[in-house]
Amino acid sequence: MGIFIKVSFKMDGRKASSVESKEGKMKDVCAVVLAAGKGTRMRSGLIKLAHPLSSEPLVKFAVNACVDSGVGRIVVVVGYQADKIKSILGEKFEYVYQERRLGTGDAVRRATSLLGDFQGELIVLPGDAPFIKPSTLVELVHRQRETKSAATVLTGLLPRPSHYGRIIRDGYDQIKRIVESRNAGPEELKIREVNSGVYCFDTQKLLPLLPILMRDTKAGEYYLTDVIALLHEHGFRVEAMKVSDPTAILGVNTPQELKRAWKVLEKREKQKIRK
Repeated sequence: MGIFIKVSFKMDGRKASSVESKEGKMKDVCAVVLAAGKGTRMRSGLIKLAHPLSSEPLVKFAVNACVDSGVGRIVVVVGYQADKIKSILGEKFEYVYQERRLGTGDAVRRATSLLGDFQGELIVLPGDAPFIKPSTLVELVHRQRETKSAATVLTGLLPRPSHYGRIIRDGYDQIKRIVESRNAGPEELKIREVNSGVYCFDTQKLLPLLPILMRDTKAGEYYLTDVIALLHEHGFRVEAMKVSDPTAILGVNTPQELKRAWKVLEKREKQKIRK
């Protein structure tokens, strides 16, 4: 891959102060990091999330973003090569084992078994989200509280959305549902606003819906995205927080996407040096 590059992000004083004040209110938030999948499209014997990106294994970017945002609890869902992920992250997190990889909906359902009567917000994010910043997670929770939504979805506009799930809005500009690309029709595939896989939920509105998720007939998995449609059907508000920089929502699923992530980090490092 080349030389490891250590990348850090800077914020101006006013923005940093604003984020710090909001971080103080993140202690009542739990984050669930989805890290159970094998990542078959990487075509590697090593679990996708253990592949190096910059100076860290891929999974550490999402987990470090949660830590630095100030959330009170972090639960990591592990499955394939679980011991590898645990050895990378260490013992300071809570772990849940997903024995059969039955999708994101099943993964979150297993994670929530630890939450009981937890009343705070629940952030869910994929382990392969290297460009999610702590400040983005703080803003996501802030938006959730400000709008009093049942869920807030982090979205972005991509010129070529490819495999990303499409955001379907209703007449009131709320999110009506999220359609996975494999299930999308021709018109839906033209939509450029996509799902990042990062959510903030009202936990007590989410929990009753997880047991009634239906298994997708094509993939044989339970999709967390289906919860969004269920919330809408139950009359709950689902908001979108659209990022201004679409790079923030890019994931890593293939060797090509891993190379792209390296290039993004290298470009950011060069820009930082110029400054």
